[in-house]
Amino acid sequence: MTDKQKVIVALTSASETCTAALSALASRNQRNKSEPQTSDLAVIVKDLDSLISLIYNTSTKLALVLKPSSPTYSASLPVIVDLTKYTSGIAHCIHLLNPDLHGATLIKELQHEVTAIFEALRAVVQTFLNLAARGPSIARNDSAEEYLVRTGTLHDLITQARGPNGIPKDNISAIRRRWKQDRAALEDSLREVSEMIDGAEGSENDDVDDGWDELGLGDTGAKMDGDELARAKNVHSVLRLTTLLHKRIFLDLLSSTPTPPGPPPSLALDALLLQSHALLAASDELVSSLYIPQNPATIRKESLALLDIINGLQLQLRIFFPDTSSLEQQLSGLSIEGDKSAPTPSKLTADKKWFDLCFDQVTKTSANLVSPMYKSPPGVGQKPR
Repeated sequence: MTDKQKVIVALTSASETCTAALSALASRNQRNKSEPQTSDLAVIVKDLDSLISLIYNTSTKLALVLKPSSPTYSASLPVIVDLTKYTSGIAHCIHLLNPDLHGATLIKELQHEVTAIFEALRAVVQTFLNLAARGPSIARNDSAEEYLVRTGTLHDLITQARGPNGIPKDNISAIRRRWKQDRAALEDSLREVSEMIDGAEGSENDDVDDGWDELGLGDTGAKMDGDELARAKNVHSVLRLTTLLHKRIFLDLLSSTPTPPGPPPSLALDALLLQSHALLAASDELVSSLYIPQNPATIRKESLALLDIINGLQLQLRIFFPDTSSLEQQLSGLSIEGDKSAPTPSKLTADKKWFDLCFDQVTKTSANLVSPMYKSPPGVGQKPR
Protein backbone atom coordinates (compact mmCIF):
# COMPACT_ATOMS: atom_id res chain seq x y z
CA MET A 1 0.00 0.00 0.00
CA THR A 2 1.42 3.38 -0.99
CA ASP A 3 1.66 6.35 1.39
CA LYS A 4 -1.16 8.05 -0.52
CA GLN A 5 -3.41 5.03 -0.07
CA LYS A 6 -2.55 4.92 3.63
CA VAL A 7 -3.50 8.59 3.91
CA ILE A 8 -6.84 7.96 2.22
CA VAL A 9 -7.55 5.16 4.71
CA ALA A 10 -6.47 7.34 7.65
CA LEU A 11 -8.58 10.30 6.49
CA THR A 12 -11.58 8.02 6.05
CA SER A 13 -11.10 6.75 9.60
CA ALA A 14 -10.80 10.33 10.90
CA SER A 15 -14.01 11.34 9.12
CA GLU A 16 -15.83 8.33 10.55
CA THR A 17 -14.52 9.21 14.02
CA CYS A 18 -15.99 12.72 13.68
CA THR A 19 -19.32 11.24 12.62
CA ALA A 20 -19.29 8.82 15.55
CA ALA A 21 -18.40 11.62 17.96
CA LEU A 22 -21.27 13.76 16.67
CA SER A 23 -23.64 10.84 17.09
CA ALA A 24 -22.39 10.31 20.65
CA LEU A 25 -22.98 13.98 21.47
CA ALA A 26 -26.51 13.85 20.12
CA SER A 27 -27.42 10.70 22.07
CA ARG A 28 -25.55 11.29 25.34
CA ASN A 29 -28.82 11.95 27.22
CA GLN A 30 -29.90 8.36 26.55
CA ARG A 31 -26.76 6.82 27.98
CA ASN A 32 -26.63 4.39 30.90
CA LYS A 33 -26.73 6.55 34.03
CA SER A 34 -25.12 3.80 36.10
CA GLU A 35 -21.75 4.52 34.47
CA PRO A 36 -19.09 5.93 36.83
CA GLN A 37 -18.72 9.70 36.63
CA THR A 38 -15.74 11.99 37.07
CA SER A 39 -16.79 14.67 39.53
CA ASP A 40 -13.92 17.16 39.14
CA LEU A 41 -15.36 19.63 36.64
CA ALA A 42 -12.23 21.79 36.62
CA VAL A 43 -10.16 18.85 35.40
CA ILE A 44 -12.65 17.93 32.69
CA VAL A 45 -12.92 21.50 31.38
CA LYS A 46 -9.13 21.92 31.43
CA ASP A 47 -8.63 18.68 29.50
CA LEU A 48 -11.31 19.72 27.03
CA ASP A 49 -9.62 23.08 26.43
CA SER A 50 -6.25 21.39 25.91
CA LEU A 51 -7.65 18.91 23.41
CA ILE A 52 -9.42 21.65 21.44
CA SER A 53 -6.16 23.60 21.32
CA LEU A 54 -4.40 20.49 20.00
CA ILE A 55 -7.06 20.16 17.29
CA TYR A 56 -6.25 23.74 16.24
CA ASN A 57 -2.50 23.12 16.03
CA THR A 58 -2.80 19.72 14.40
CA SER A 59 -5.24 20.93 11.73
CA THR A 60 -2.70 23.63 10.87
CA LYS A 61 -0.03 20.98 10.40
CA LEU A 62 -2.41 18.95 8.25
CA ALA A 63 -3.02 21.94 5.97
CA LEU A 64 0.74 22.34 5.52
CA VAL A 65 1.67 18.71 4.84
CA LEU A 66 -1.31 18.04 2.55
CA LYS A 67 -1.10 21.28 0.57
CA PRO A 68 -2.68 20.29 -2.77
CA SER A 69 0.20 21.63 -4.86
CA SER A 70 2.80 19.55 -3.00
CA PRO A 71 1.31 17.01 -0.54
CA THR A 72 3.69 15.06 1.72
CA TYR A 73 1.68 11.93 2.40
CA SER A 74 4.19 10.15 4.61
CA ALA A 75 4.46 13.16 6.95
CA SER A 76 0.69 13.54 7.18
CA LEU A 77 -0.03 10.06 8.56
CA PRO A 78 0.93 10.76 12.22
CA VAL A 79 -0.88 14.09 12.03
CA ILE A 80 -4.11 12.41 10.96
CA VAL A 81 -3.72 9.79 13.69
CA ASP A 82 -3.34 12.57 16.27
CA LEU A 83 -6.47 14.35 15.00
CA THR A 84 -8.45 11.15 15.33
CA LYS A 85 -7.14 10.61 18.87
CA TYR A 86 -7.94 14.17 19.98
CA THR A 87 -11.45 13.94 18.53
CA SER A 88 -12.16 10.80 20.55
CA GLY A 89 -10.71 12.48 23.64
CA ILE A 90 -13.03 15.47 23.36
CA ALA A 91 -16.05 13.22 22.96
CA HIS A 92 -14.94 11.31 26.05
CA CYS A 93 -14.70 14.53 28.11
CA ILE A 94 -18.28 15.44 27.21
CA HIS A 95 -19.36 11.89 28.01
CA LEU A 96 -17.98 12.23 31.55
CA LEU A 97 -20.25 15.15 32.42
CA ASN A 98 -23.26 14.45 34.61
CA PRO A 99 -26.24 16.85 34.40
CA ASP A 100 -27.20 16.21 38.02
CA LEU A 101 -23.70 17.00 39.22
CA HIS A 102 -22.25 19.43 36.69
CA GLY A 103 -25.43 21.01 35.32
CA ALA A 104 -27.60 20.46 32.25
CA THR A 105 -27.13 24.03 30.99
CA LEU A 106 -23.34 23.70 30.99
CA ILE A 107 -23.56 20.42 29.10
CA LYS A 108 -25.85 21.93 26.46
CA GLU A 109 -23.45 24.83 25.93
CA LEU A 110 -20.51 22.43 25.61
CA GLN A 111 -22.46 20.21 23.21
CA HIS A 112 -23.25 23.24 21.05
CA GLU A 113 -19.63 24.44 20.89
CA VAL A 114 -18.09 21.01 20.37
CA THR A 115 -20.66 19.95 17.76
CA ALA A 116 -19.74 22.96 15.62
CA ILE A 117 -16.04 22.11 15.96
CA PHE A 118 -16.56 18.45 15.02
CA GLU A 119 -18.63 19.39 11.97
CA ALA A 120 -15.96 21.85 10.81
CA LEU A 121 -13.20 19.30 11.43
CA ARG A 122 -15.06 16.67 9.45
CA ALA A 123 -15.41 19.16 6.58
CA VAL A 124 -11.64 19.76 6.65
CA VAL A 125 -10.89 16.04 6.63
CA GLN A 126 -13.40 15.40 3.85
CA THR A 127 -11.85 18.16 1.75
CA PHE A 128 -8.40 16.57 1.96
CA LEU A 129 -9.93 13.16 1.32
CA ASN A 130 -11.54 14.46 -1.89
CA LEU A 131 -8.29 16.09 -2.98
CA ALA A 132 -6.32 12.88 -2.41
CA ALA A 133 -8.87 10.79 -4.27
CA ARG A 134 -8.97 13.07 -7.32
CA GLY A 135 -5.23 13.26 -7.90
CA PRO A 136 -2.68 16.03 -8.43
CA SER A 137 -4.56 17.67 -11.33
CA ILE A 138 -7.05 19.12 -8.83
CA ALA A 139 -4.24 21.27 -7.42
CA ARG A 140 -4.49 23.49 -10.48
CA ASN A 141 -8.22 23.99 -9.95
CA ASP A 142 -9.68 26.92 -7.97
CA SER A 143 -11.49 24.44 -5.73
CA ALA A 144 -8.12 23.41 -4.32
CA GLU A 145 -8.21 26.55 -2.18
CA GLU A 146 -11.26 25.16 -0.40
CA TYR A 147 -8.99 23.51 2.16
CA LEU A 148 -7.83 26.95 3.31
CA VAL A 149 -11.41 28.14 3.79
CA ARG A 150 -12.40 24.99 5.68
CA THR A 151 -9.34 25.15 7.91
CA GLY A 152 -9.94 28.84 8.60
CA THR A 153 -13.53 28.12 9.62
CA LEU A 154 -12.34 25.44 12.03
CA HIS A 155 -9.76 27.82 13.52
CA ASP A 156 -12.37 30.55 14.00
CA LEU A 157 -14.71 28.17 15.84
CA ILE A 158 -11.93 26.96 18.12
CA THR A 159 -10.80 30.53 18.86
CA GLN A 160 -14.36 31.44 19.73
CA ALA A 161 -14.82 28.37 21.92
CA ARG A 162 -11.66 29.13 23.88
CA GLY A 163 -12.47 32.85 24.21
CA PRO A 164 -14.35 34.66 27.00
CA ASN A 165 -17.70 34.10 25.27
CA GLY A 166 -17.00 30.47 24.42
CA ILE A 167 -17.05 27.40 26.62
CA PRO A 168 -18.31 28.29 30.14
CA LYS A 169 -16.20 27.25 33.11
CA ASP A 170 -19.18 25.98 35.12
CA ASN A 171 -22.97 25.73 35.17
CA ILE A 172 -23.62 29.09 36.84
CA SER A 173 -21.57 30.81 34.10
CA ALA A 174 -23.60 29.05 31.42
CA ILE A 175 -26.86 30.01 33.11
CA ARG A 176 -25.81 33.65 33.49
CA ARG A 177 -25.06 33.82 29.77
CA ARG A 178 -28.43 32.40 28.78
CA TRP A 179 -30.18 34.57 31.38
CA LYS A 180 -28.66 37.71 29.85
CA GLN A 181 -29.91 36.65 26.43
CA ASP A 182 -33.43 36.22 27.80
CA ARG A 183 -33.23 39.60 29.55
CA ALA A 184 -32.32 41.35 26.30
CA ALA A 185 -35.33 39.74 24.60
CA LEU A 186 -37.63 40.75 27.48
CA GLU A 187 -36.44 44.34 27.18
CA ASP A 188 -37.20 44.20 23.45
CA SER A 189 -40.76 43.09 24.21
CA LEU A 190 -41.20 45.93 26.69
CA ARG A 191 -39.87 48.39 24.11
CA GLU A 192 -42.30 46.99 21.53
CA VAL A 193 -45.28 47.71 23.79
CA SER A 194 -43.95 51.22 24.48
CA GLU A 195 -43.87 51.87 20.75
CA MET A 196 -47.46 50.63 20.43
CA ILE A 197 -48.56 53.08 23.09
CA ASP A 198 -46.63 55.96 21.54
CA GLY A 199 -48.19 55.20 18.18
CA ALA A 200 -51.69 55.10 19.64
CA GLU A 201 -51.25 58.37 21.52
CA GLY A 202 -49.71 60.12 18.53
CA SER A 203 -46.01 60.28 17.78
CA GLU A 204 -43.88 63.03 16.36
CA ASN A 205 -42.56 60.54 13.82
CA ASP A 206 -45.94 59.77 12.25
CA ASP A 207 -45.03 61.58 9.02
CA VAL A 208 -41.55 60.09 8.65
CA ASP A 209 -41.09 58.03 5.48
CA ASP A 210 -39.64 54.72 6.62
CA GLY A 211 -39.97 52.99 3.25
CA TRP A 212 -42.70 50.56 4.26
CA ASP A 213 -45.39 52.43 2.31
CA GLU A 214 -43.64 51.64 -0.97
CA LEU A 215 -43.95 47.92 -0.20
CA GLY A 216 -47.61 48.18 0.70
CA LEU A 217 -46.82 47.53 4.36
CA GLY A 218 -47.16 51.03 5.69
CA ASP A 219 -49.41 52.32 8.44
CA THR A 220 -53.06 51.82 7.51
CA GLY A 221 -54.10 54.67 9.75
CA ALA A 222 -55.87 52.40 12.25
CA LYS A 223 -55.02 53.08 15.87
CA MET A 224 -55.96 51.64 19.22
CA ASP A 225 -59.23 52.84 20.70
CA GLY A 226 -59.57 53.75 24.37
CA ASP A 227 -60.03 50.21 25.66
CA GLU A 228 -57.21 48.81 23.54
CA LEU A 229 -54.86 51.56 24.69
CA ALA A 230 -55.79 50.87 28.32
CA ARG A 231 -54.97 47.19 27.91
CA ALA A 232 -51.67 48.02 26.26
CA LYS A 233 -50.72 50.33 29.14
CA ASN A 234 -51.76 47.69 31.64
CA VAL A 235 -49.62 45.07 29.90
CA HIS A 236 -46.72 47.54 29.76
CA SER A 237 -46.91 47.97 33.53
CA VAL A 238 -46.89 44.21 34.04
CA LEU A 239 -43.97 43.63 31.67
CA ARG A 240 -42.01 46.46 33.25
CA LEU A 241 -42.29 44.67 36.60
CA THR A 242 -41.46 41.22 35.22
CA THR A 243 -38.45 42.60 33.34
CA LEU A 244 -37.22 44.30 36.49
CA LEU A 245 -37.79 41.07 38.43
CA HIS A 246 -35.80 39.12 35.86
CA LYS A 247 -32.94 41.62 36.09
CA ARG A 248 -32.84 41.54 39.89
CA ILE A 249 -32.68 37.74 39.91
CA PHE A 250 -29.60 37.96 37.69
CA LEU A 251 -27.91 40.63 39.79
CA ASP A 252 -28.79 39.37 43.28
CA LEU A 253 -29.18 35.60 43.00
CA LEU A 254 -27.13 34.42 40.02
CA SER A 255 -23.80 35.78 41.16
CA SER A 256 -20.69 34.47 39.41
CA THR A 257 -19.06 34.32 42.86
CA PRO A 258 -21.71 32.72 45.12
CA THR A 259 -21.58 33.75 48.76
CA PRO A 260 -22.45 31.66 51.84
CA PRO A 261 -24.44 29.48 52.28
CA GLY A 262 -23.35 28.70 48.72
CA PRO A 263 -25.10 28.27 45.37
CA PRO A 264 -28.20 26.09 45.01
CA PRO A 265 -27.83 22.66 43.36
CA SER A 266 -27.37 22.55 39.59
CA LEU A 267 -30.80 20.97 39.16
CA ALA A 268 -32.44 23.97 40.84
CA LEU A 269 -30.48 26.45 38.73
CA ASP A 270 -31.34 24.59 35.53
CA ALA A 271 -35.01 24.60 36.51
CA LEU A 272 -34.82 28.34 37.18
CA LEU A 273 -33.44 28.95 33.69
CA LEU A 274 -36.34 26.99 32.21
CA GLN A 275 -38.68 29.39 34.01
CA SER A 276 -36.79 32.27 32.41
CA HIS A 277 -37.31 30.77 28.94
CA ALA A 278 -40.99 30.22 29.74
CA LEU A 279 -41.33 33.83 30.92
CA LEU A 280 -39.85 35.07 27.65
CA ALA A 281 -42.19 32.91 25.57
CA ALA A 282 -45.26 33.99 27.58
CA SER A 283 -44.26 37.66 27.30
CA ASP A 284 -43.92 37.36 23.52
CA GLU A 285 -47.39 35.83 23.24
CA LEU A 286 -48.89 38.54 25.41
CA VAL A 287 -47.29 41.30 23.35
CA SER A 288 -48.53 39.69 20.13
CA SER A 289 -52.09 39.71 21.49
CA LEU A 290 -52.01 43.51 21.75
CA TYR A 291 -51.95 44.19 18.03
CA ILE A 292 -55.24 45.58 16.74
CA PRO A 293 -57.91 44.54 16.46
CA GLN A 294 -57.47 43.16 19.98
CA ASN A 295 -59.38 40.21 21.35
CA PRO A 296 -59.88 40.72 25.12
CA ALA A 297 -60.34 36.98 25.62
CA THR A 298 -56.96 36.27 24.02
CA ILE A 299 -55.26 38.95 26.11
CA ARG A 300 -56.80 37.47 29.25
CA LYS A 301 -55.63 33.98 28.24
CA GLU A 302 -52.05 35.13 27.64
CA SER A 303 -52.06 37.20 30.83
CA LEU A 304 -53.11 34.17 32.83
CA ALA A 305 -50.35 32.15 31.17
CA LEU A 306 -47.80 34.81 32.10
CA LEU A 307 -49.08 34.95 35.66
CA ASP A 308 -48.80 31.19 35.93
CA ILE A 309 -45.13 31.42 34.93
CA ILE A 310 -44.56 34.16 37.51
CA ASN A 311 -46.10 32.01 40.24
CA GLY A 312 -43.83 29.13 39.23
CA LEU A 313 -40.84 31.44 39.30
CA GLN A 314 -41.73 32.55 42.82
CA LEU A 315 -41.74 28.92 43.95
CA GLN A 316 -38.36 28.33 42.31
CA LEU A 317 -36.81 31.24 44.22
CA ARG A 318 -37.59 29.69 47.61
CA ILE A 319 -34.39 27.69 47.47
CA PHE A 320 -32.39 30.92 47.53
CA PHE A 321 -33.99 31.98 50.81
CA PRO A 322 -33.70 29.22 53.43
CA ASP A 323 -35.02 29.58 56.96
CA THR A 324 -33.80 32.93 58.27
CA SER A 325 -33.03 31.81 61.81
CA SER A 326 -30.81 28.90 60.78
CA LEU A 327 -29.16 31.07 58.15
CA GLU A 328 -28.24 33.68 60.74
CA GLN A 329 -26.47 31.01 62.79
CA GLN A 330 -24.51 29.80 59.76
CA LEU A 331 -23.45 33.28 58.73
CA SER A 332 -22.43 34.26 62.23
CA GLY A 333 -19.87 31.47 62.18
CA LEU A 334 -18.67 32.30 58.68
CA SER A 335 -18.38 36.06 58.94
CA ILE A 336 -14.88 37.48 58.82
CA GLU A 337 -14.07 40.82 60.36
CA GLY A 338 -13.52 43.39 57.67
CA ASP A 339 -15.08 41.25 54.91
CA LYS A 340 -17.64 43.63 53.51
CA SER A 341 -18.57 41.26 50.67
CA ALA A 342 -20.03 38.61 52.99
CA PRO A 343 -23.84 38.67 53.02
CA THR A 344 -25.63 39.51 56.22
CA PRO A 345 -28.96 38.13 57.45
CA SER A 346 -30.45 41.60 57.05
CA LYS A 347 -29.31 41.72 53.40
CA LEU A 348 -30.85 38.33 52.63
CA THR A 349 -34.03 39.30 54.46
CA ALA A 350 -34.21 42.57 52.53
CA ASP A 351 -33.72 40.71 49.23
CA LYS A 352 -36.50 38.27 50.07
CA LYS A 353 -38.80 41.12 51.02
CA TRP A 354 -38.11 42.91 47.74
CA PHE A 355 -38.89 39.82 45.67
CA ASP A 356 -42.05 39.10 47.66
CA LEU A 357 -43.26 42.68 47.13
CA CYS A 358 -42.44 42.52 43.42
CA PHE A 359 -44.34 39.27 42.93
CA ASP A 360 -47.28 40.74 44.83
CA GLN A 361 -47.21 43.87 42.68
CA VAL A 362 -47.21 41.80 39.48
CA THR A 363 -50.30 39.96 40.69
CA LYS A 364 -52.09 43.20 41.56
CA THR A 365 -51.16 44.90 38.30
CA SER A 366 -52.39 41.90 36.34
CA ALA A 367 -55.76 41.85 38.11
CA ASN A 368 -57.61 43.78 35.41
CA LEU A 369 -56.09 41.77 32.59
CA VAL A 370 -57.06 38.39 34.04
CA SER A 371 -60.52 39.45 35.17
CA PRO A 372 -63.37 37.84 33.17
CA MET A 373 -64.98 41.28 32.97
CA TYR A 374 -62.16 43.63 31.95
CA LYS A 375 -62.54 47.22 33.05
CA SER A 376 -60.35 50.06 31.86
CA PRO A 377 -58.36 51.95 34.49
CA PRO A 378 -59.95 55.21 35.69
CA GLY A 379 -59.34 58.19 33.44
CA VAL A 380 -59.11 56.22 30.20
CA GLY A 381 -61.91 56.64 27.72
CA GLN A 382 -63.96 53.68 26.56
CA LYS A 383 -65.66 53.13 23.26
CA PRO A 384 -69.49 53.02 23.31
CA ARG A 385 -70.93 49.57 23.80
